[in-house]
Amino acid sequence: MLHTRLRYALFVPWQFLDQSGKSSANAQDALKRAEIGLAKRLKDRGEQGVIGGLTWPQLADQPPSSTYWSALDAWGILRRDGRNRVPNRGTVHTRLSASRPTMDDEGRPLIEVEALFVALPQPPKDWSADTPLSFNLRDDEREFLRERLSHIPAPEPLRHLSLLSQLARHEIDPPLSLWDKAIIKLAGPDAAPLRRARAVAALAAIGRGVYAALVEDRRELLDGRETPRLHRAQLGRLLREHGARAASELNSANLHLVEDDIGDLPPRLRTVLAQTLDWVHEGATDPTALVGAYEAAEGRKGLRSRLPDTASARTRRAEWDASDHPVGYPLHYRWGSVSGLLSDLRGPRP
Repeated sequence: MLHTRLRYALFVPWQFLDQSGKSSANAQDALKRAEIGLAKRLKDRGEQGVIGGLTWPQLADQPPSSTYWSALDAWGILRRDGRNRVPNRGTVHTRLSASRPTMDDEGRPLIEVEALFVALPQPPKDWSADTPLSFNLRDDEREFLRERLSHIPAPEPLRHLSLLSQLARHEIDPPLSLWDKAIIKLAGPDAAPLRRARAVAALAAIGRGVYAALVEDRRELLDGRETPRLHRAQLGRLLREHGARAASELNSANLHLVEDDIGDLPPRLRTVLAQTLDWVHEGATDPTALVGAYEAAEGRKGLRSRLPDTASARTRRAEWDASDHPVGYPLHYRWGSVSGLLSDLRGPRP
């Protein structure tokens, strides 16, 4: 999730509407300049999470108009066309250039242009200036975004509201962990999938540790290279810290529940997960029992694979530096980004 701050969900449509009446090409160039200017204004305010802050005065590779486009659709801010299709940015520029909108007394386009988006809060009075700009939401902006986020459905074919919607509706202080009791309590029908997601997160930490330990092992045993035991030594710790969590919700026989949550797993990945779970449930600690499954799963990398007993893999292992490879850690599902958006929505506490 590349989303950093919630007010971008307003900045982006405001900037598009600013280009109303311009030709599509001119509007695209103007939008690029506006996004560069927006990065500077936010930087000048000392804000965190500025997209393009590190590349300024160059445009970011993925500027806000790109990063937030799918979110504007998912959050019900960007209107779909008559065929329920999401318009791309070029289409929006074209429609804005063709609309030649009637302007209100303040020089803002009226509803025929805003039909591309739902009715938005008005930009701040200094929106067209080059003064420092904040990510802080005004009350009307906060109410608008809470209403939008509160109606996001869960992915089809599910029929309930998403977990993000529940969190937005209840205005809780975002906890440090996605697995906090307050979140589980609000999750409703998502509670069981959320617990499985926590088990998968723990299993990922172990799987990363197993892979790195196997590379160290094969580098030493197959290639005769002196190799630090960094990841082999860490594997025991990963099993102690995450093994019980992974095994509490999952075993090789109920992986179909994970597939019910996220869709079918690739066969080789499914085999790796199943064998790793069996290995964890057995209380094993020697990863060499898993080398066949991990080597097969790594086959998709082709010549970049490190585990096979091949010339290319030996070359890759020779380049291996254990200290550059991160020690295994659980999946975080970008909770830090999501909790940041929720913090923006909540606003400062008195």
